[in-house]
Amino acid sequence: MNNTPKFILASLFTLSLTPSVSASIFEDNEFSGHRVGAGYSNTDMISNNHSLDYGDGIKLEYGYDINQIFGLNVSYQNNNEKKLGTDLNGSTFKVDSDIGYTFQLEGWSVKPYGSVGLARSNEKWSYSDGDSDSYTDVSLMGGMGARANFDMGLYTDLRYDFFNVDNQDVDQLSLTVGYRF
Repeated sequence: MNNTPKFILASLFTLSLTPSVSASIFEDNEFSGHRVGAGYSNTDMISNNHSLDYGDGIKLEYGYDINQIFGLNVSYQNNNEKKLGTDLNGSTFKVDSDIGYTFQLEGWSVKPYGSVGLARSNEKWSYSDGDSDSYTDVSLMGGMGARANFDMGLYTDLRYDFFNVDNQDVDQLSLTVGYRF
């Protein structure tokens, strides 16, 4: 069953609600703005209390900080690994909102946050005998992280996300560097 239309509708619904609710509660434009970044990502799958390294990859992200408390994020992460004659290629598309508080320091600021949203994961295994398996799943996700913004426009974001796909837990750790404008 293809969950893409449901995922797109849920994503648009989430994005449409968050700005209107948060903008009416907090009006602070000093902290608002767009940001674009890229970085490193690592994915682990946890099944039956065993952790399996699902590989490293890149992360691309777009974000919008509504104010010093709320932010919206859209990201793409891929992961690739080769083990025991099996090639694993995976990707995750996420839409989420982060909630925290931005602490202003001299020349920079830091925002520890929690996040909630949706993750759409695609995984494909190619075996040495020519066979392959794949799956696509959409799941609620949670996460936490810390983002540092520097007065020159650069930012860095260390983030840990977790969600469940194909009845298995997925953990993703990422480090992103980008520009805020």
